[in-house]
Amino acid sequence: MNLSYSFLVVNRWVKLFVGYLASFAFLISMQSIPPLMSAIMKVYNINHATASMLMLAVALPAVFFSIIGGVIIDKFGLKNMGLVGLFFICIGGIICVFPTSYILLIVGRAIIGLGGAITLVSTLALIAQIFKTEERGLAMGIFGLNMPIATITSFNILGRFESTLNWRHILWIPLVFSISAFLVWAFFIHEGGNSSKKIKSKFSLSSLKNGRIWLIGLIWACFNMAVISFTTWGPKLFEDYWSMPSTHSNFLSSLLMIGALIAPLTGFVSDRFGKRRTLIMISALGMAVSLFFIPAFSGIILFLNIAFLGLIAAFIPPTTFALPAEILDESSIGFGYGILNTCLNIGVIVGPLFIGIIIDLTHNVTTTFSTMAIFAFLPFLLALLLRTN
Repeated sequence: MNLSYSFLVVNRWVKLFVGYLASFAFLISMQSIPPLMSAIMKVYNINHATASMLMLAVALPAVFFSIIGGVIIDKFGLKNMGLVGLFFICIGGIICVFPTSYILLIVGRAIIGLGGAITLVSTLALIAQIFKTEERGLAMGIFGLNMPIATITSFNILGRFESTLNWRHILWIPLVFSISAFLVWAFFIHEGGNSSKKIKSKFSLSSLKNGRIWLIGLIWACFNMAVISFTTWGPKLFEDYWSMPSTHSNFLSSLLMIGALIAPLTGFVSDRFGKRRTLIMISALGMAVSLFFIPAFSGIILFLNIAFLGLIAAFIPPTTFALPAEILDESSIGFGYGILNTCLNIGVIVGPLFIGIIIDLTHNVTTTFSTMAIFAFLPFLLALLLRTN
């Protein structure tokens, strides 16, 4: 009996790692573009707003497909859905490595986005299926390391190759991760069995009418508007207005994600503290203040401010990921995570695009970071309306 229980415990942590690897493959593919943005803009002679389409193309398919993906997980199975998603990420990555035009590069990014939508909903539903409520914050915190590690890897490793390699060659790195994740998912993820109960992801009108899940989705969208606009345009802003070399600007921008490496700890805190809404409000307020004061700082103070931004931002992802399973029936969990992924990608679209337009119109760094601060403050206001169990 104890041996059987130990196997089940190990098995679910292995599945968590597999889900992490699958989501990481998508996120490093998504985040591979910002550190290469200057090179791509020069090659295709495009402005900031047009370059923002590279992030929009990844996010747009997920806006339309994530909720549908959440609904059909039960019909086709987590394993099959995950494989389909990772297959699309691989195909999109191949197109991005061999683009003959800017339009084809956009097409490749859109296919990556479609695959990412399927993959993220599948992995989140998998974790909700295999972890209990009292462990879910910790599990989501570990899972939440995918974005910071993907961004840190992209900005500090891919960014360093920019000066010595063609940007197309650098995109082979996320493609290798995607192919590896496809093979690992195919080998380790299985439907049914005694290790876990199968999740039922049926669409119902009552789920659609649940205002709390939509409110959580809006919080998640606004958070990502702030974070993704910072990681997308931070490297170029630090180059242009602080006269930093690209290696320094990429590292400074990645500090937001380095702070997020404490996500397992913040997830554990949210499990023990219990007041997830309060944690969201504290985190959002701290982010807004930090972003607002970035233009006033330089040197070590700028470094410390952005490090604080990363630390305080680390409370929102695991807290947000844990909430759908607490406010929705088990039959609607896939649908709930579909809403979160839709809202995530709305944030990915709106944030970088809006900030790109602000940069082109104002050429003012204070206005730019103040707009990001407003994005970060919105979750504070929305959390005031949120009722949690």
